[in-house]
Amino acid sequence: MVLAGVGAWLVFGFFAFQTYFQDDEVDEALPFFTAGPAPSGIEGDETTAEMAEAMNEAMAADDMPMVDQVDEPMPDMPGPTPSQDLEPGQDLEPGVEAPEPAEPAESEPGDSEDALDVAEPAGETPTTVAGATSESQATEELQVSGDVQPQPVEPQIIVESSGSFIDRSHPTEGSAVVLGDGSGQRFLRFEDFRTDNGPDLNVYLSAAPPDAPAGEFDNDFVDLGDLKGNVGSQNYEIPVGLNLDHYSTVAIWCVRFGVVFGVAELTSA
Repeated sequence: MVLAGVGAWLVFGFFAFQTYFQDDEVDEALPFFTAGPAPSGIEGDETTAEMAEAMNEAMAADDMPMVDQVDEPMPDMPGPTPSQDLEPGQDLEPGVEAPEPAEPAESEPGDSEDALDVAEPAGETPTTVAGATSESQATEELQVSGDVQPQPVEPQIIVESSGSFIDRSHPTEGSAVVLGDGSGQRFLRFEDFRTDNGPDLNVYLSAAPPDAPAGEFDNDFVDLGDLKGNVGSQNYEIPVGLNLDHYSTVAIWCVRFGVVFGVAELTSA
């Protein structure tokens, strides 16, 4: 009996064997956000614990995932439209036909022979009148001109400017590049991009420098639309003619709470 009692005490009292069969239930909120200064070297925006909690509640109410991943390919850019003043080898505009090569003027039968007979002394071989084109030469020229086909103009997509994302109020990484093809159409593309997810995140092109206070990023800006995902490659069309020397900062902006998650400064390639 004594040994049995000691054994029971060791199993249930000392080793607490029964706890392995009990539920250990917790109900923590998802850690969407972290408050505190950014590790980018820029003084962090004022994101208090209360603001982080409010963001968590907003995301939970909207049923937002922690990671909203996208993977868009390179944007489809049509390339420059060729003009009617074409250089050799360029393509024609749709509906514009190439001009037909000029044909040699027709003469009445016997006219050319009579002219040659008069011009040349008897017994000598008649020569060709200056400027006249023989039938064989005209045929050869037509064949040559028909063999030369206009070559289509291939659009060339280039990187006009780029920058790397740095943290502001939330960890943000990746690159932002501006792609153009000479037609005036441009796209802002994110590559290897990652930041925290959040409510009402938009992509801004702002005139504020990357280290400006958070409240300045929505003073003078162009809104390119909702952030498509907080992870992955994505494209945003830039309004035609927008001065990127002025709007040179890409900002991931939280519209609801007035917080900038991360920024990238665009510099010419």
